[in-house]
Amino acid sequence: MTNGWTDVQNADVVLVMGGNPAENHPVGFRVVIEAKRNRKAKLVTIDPRFNRTAAVSDCYVPIRAGTDIAFLGGLIHYVLTHDLYQRDYVKLHTNASFLIKEGFAFDEGLFSGWDESKKAYDKSTWGYEIDAAGHAKIDETLENPRAVFQLMKKHYSRYTPEVVASICGCSAADFEKAAAIICSTGKPDRQGTILYALGWTQHSHSVQLIHTAAMLQLMLGNIGMPGGGVNAQRGHSNIQGATDMGAWNSLPGYLRMPRASQQKLATYLEETTPKPLRPNSMNYWSNTPKFVVSLLKAYYGDNASKQNDFGYDFLPKLGETDNYSWGYIFDRMYGGEIEGMIAFGMNPVANGPNTPKMLAALRKLKWLIVADCFETETAGFWKAKSLAEKYYPSAPEAAGINTEVFLLPAACFAEKDGAFVNSSRWAQWKNAALDPPGEALRDQDIIARLFLKIRELYETEGGTAPRPLLSMAWNWQNPLSPSLSEVAREINGRDAAGKQLATFGALADDGSTACGNWVYTGSFTEAGNMMARRGQDDPTGLGL
Repeated sequence: MTNGWTDVQNADVVLVMGGNPAENHPVGFRVVIEAKRNRKAKLVTIDPRFNRTAAVSDCYVPIRAGTDIAFLGGLIHYVLTHDLYQRDYVKLHTNASFLIKEGFAFDEGLFSGWDESKKAYDKSTWGYEIDAAGHAKIDETLENPRAVFQLMKKHYSRYTPEVVASICGCSAADFEKAAAIICSTGKPDRQGTILYALGWTQHSHSVQLIHTAAMLQLMLGNIGMPGGGVNAQRGHSNIQGATDMGAWNSLPGYLRMPRASQQKLATYLEETTPKPLRPNSMNYWSNTPKFVVSLLKAYYGDNASKQNDFGYDFLPKLGETDNYSWGYIFDRMYGGEIEGMIAFGMNPVANGPNTPKMLAALRKLKWLIVADCFETETAGFWKAKSLAEKYYPSAPEAAGINTEVFLLPAACFAEKDGAFVNSSRWAQWKNAALDPPGEALRDQDIIARLFLKIRELYETEGGTAPRPLLSMAWNWQNPLSPSLSEVAREINGRDAAGKQLATFGALADDGSTACGNWVYTGSFTEAGNMMARRGQDDPTGLGL
C-alpha cells in the first residue's frame, strides 16, 4: 500500500478492482465518499458482481471473473494510444528510457529464454544494456526500439477495446467510458488511486495483477502523489506491522531471505545489495549491509561477531526455488512433507483461497498448535469432514485423523499492550485495558515459554543443528514474560553503549549497532516511546 486510507480524500479518480470496500472496509470507504463530496471525484468499479461499491459508483463495468489482467492491459494501451501518459514524470521517475539487451523478445505468449523442459525462464536476455560505469544506457527521447517504453508499447498494442471486450465480457463502449475517466489523471494537477483487496491478492496471478496496476499508475504519474498510488485495503489492524516484521517470506524490514548458494555473508550482501542503475539515483537499499548486520546483532548479541560473520551461519538458507509463503506451505503439507504447524493469531482455514485443501492438508499433520482467543475453524478443522473428503479423496477420513491439536488460549487485542501499524504505516502504541481471563496468556508469554523449553531440551538432549537456537540472545529482564516496551526498544536499535538510536542512518555494518528492524529505528529513542505520542496536527494540509 503506497499511500494510506486518509489520503484517498485527495484523489480525483478512485478505481476499485478486486475488492468491495463499501461493504468490507466501510470505515475506510468513508474517505472515498469524502473525495466524491469535496473534490467531485469519480468512483469507478470493475467487478464481476454489482456490489455495494458499484451501487455508489459513477461508472461500473462488469467483467468475467479472472479477466482483470486483460482490463488493466487495455487501460495501458488506452493511455499509450491516446497520449495520456505524463511524459516528464515517466522520463524522470521510471525505467521507460532504459535500453534492454538485444535478444529480448515476446512471441506467442512466451518471452525469450523459456525452457520447456524446466518450465522456467532464463532471464539473461531481459537485462538492461550496461555502460562502462555499470549504469543502464538510456534514450531520453523514448524512441529507441529497445527502450522499455517502446517494448511496452509494442507488448500492449494488442489490448484494443475490442479485444478487452471479447476477453472480459463487457462492451468496448463501456470499457472506453471507464478508461476515459481512469486515464484522465495523467496530468500533474490530477491524481488517481487504485484500491484492491483479496480479489487480487488471492488471485492465481496476483503478482502480475498488482505489477500491471503499478505500471498503469507510473504511466499516469500517480505514484508518489497525494491521492495516488496502488493501495491494498488492509483488513486487520496490524497486517502492515506483520508484513514489516517479516511475516511473509522475508526477514524483518523486507530483507531478503538467504539462499543456499549464499553460504557466506559477503556473498549474500554482494548479491542482495542493489547497485544504482543511473548516476546520482536514490538508492537507500545500498545500506543493506548495515541493516543486515544490525539485525544479526539483535538476534544473537555477543554470539555475533565479525569472526563468525555475525552469526550469518545460524540463519536458515532457502533452496534456489523454495517459497515459504503460506500457500506453498500448505501445498507441501498436503504432500505430506510437514509434520507440524503453529498457527499463531491466524486462521488459514477461513482465510485461505482453498478451504477444502487446507482441511485436507491439516489431516496429514502429526501435531498442530493454535494460539488464539477462541476455537477457530483451523483449531477445529477435524469437525469439517465433508469438504475435505469430497474434494480431496486422498486425505485421511475423519476417523483416521491422527493430528494432535493443542489450543493455547491467548489474550485478545484489548488484553495486551504493544504497537499497531495501520494502513498509513503509523506505528501507534496502546496499553492493555485489562488482564486476559483464566489461563489465557499474552503472546510474548506463550512464545517465551515455548522458546525456553525447546532451548532447555536442546541443552539437555542435543539434537540436529542446535547452535542457531542456543546462540539466540534472550536477555530480557523477565525471560518468561518479556516486556513489550523492552522488545520495542530492541526493534528500534541501540549502539554499543546501549544508547537508543534516533534514525536508521546511525546503523553500522561493523557490529557496533543492534537493531531488530531498521524500518522502526526512531520509534523508541532516548526521548522515549515515540509511538505513544498523540496529536491532531496536520502540517501538510493533506488530512494526515
